[in-house]
Amino acid sequence: MAGLFRFSNLSVFPELVHGVSGRDFGSVHAERAGGRKRLADALGIPLEALVPTRQVHGDEVVRVPGPAYGAWTGARGADGLVTATPGRFLLGFFADCVPILAYDPAHRAAGLAHAGWRGTLLGIAGRLVAEMAAAFSTRPGELVVGLGPSIGPCCYEVGAEVLAALGQVRAGDGLLRPSRPGHAYLDLWEANRRLLVQAGVPAARIELAGLCTACHVEQFYSYRAEGKLNGLVGAVIGVKSDVGS
Repeated sequence: MAGLFRFSNLSVFPELVHGVSGRDFGSVHAERAGGRKRLADALGIPLEALVPTRQVHGDEVVRVPGPAYGAWTGARGADGLVTATPGRFLLGFFADCVPILAYDPAHRAAGLAHAGWRGTLLGIAGRLVAEMAAAFSTRPGELVVGLGPSIGPCCYEVGAEVLAALGQVRAGDGLLRPSRPGHAYLDLWEANRRLLVQAGVPAARIELAGLCTACHVEQFYSYRAEGKLNGLVGAVIGVKSDVGS
């Protein structure tokens, strides 16, 4: 479909499936909304091969398949997933937060993270890299990463709660632009890019979509711009099961 966004740096790997759905797919959550099936069809994969996150705006990253996956209850969830199993395609849900899609071509391992302001300040981007290293012997310098469509520094105005958290972790240098009293615009794109670089991913291997969801509500859902949650786009990454070694 016309609304499927793909990264140039990830598209060079024929064994890799990835993409971020646009608004014209419809919401990918809940499944009955139909967008998830349309996204799977556009990617050429079975609907049942999608493995969804259970997002709680935290920093936990779990391996799929693995002992933690499928055992989440109540408030326990994971905003990041990693896999090196062909035919398993990681799925996250977004309506302003940053989708982080990572691929290790040496080990054919994929990672996906959901980074809102809480997850960003908790360092989920670095946790994703660390989990791939621990699980699959991924070398951070060989990772290829895309930061998908999400709310940009042009539109993401935050207030006292976020500013206080930024001050506590000393993460605000160069990431804030003043706005009205007690508020500022936060650059989640640059914050997550820096976290990836700090984790050892070369800057040249990180691609930024540069598409603000709040500026482009005709293309993507935006909780901030629309004032409510009208739907969620889906980000998917995984390795095909029918590609040789």
